[in-house]
Amino acid sequence: MTGWTLFFIIVGVAVLTAQLFRVIDAIERPSRQDNRSAVR
Repeated sequence: MTGWTLFFIIVGVAVLTAQLFRVIDAIERPSRQDNRSAVR
């Protein structure tokens, strides 16, 4: 494994992790708004 291979693997994992957190945030965002309206 060369240094470039390791570099691209690390970058790929970082990008996929960021996308995963964006998807989770998009899923939780509507439920947070529903909870706020239910409390009021």
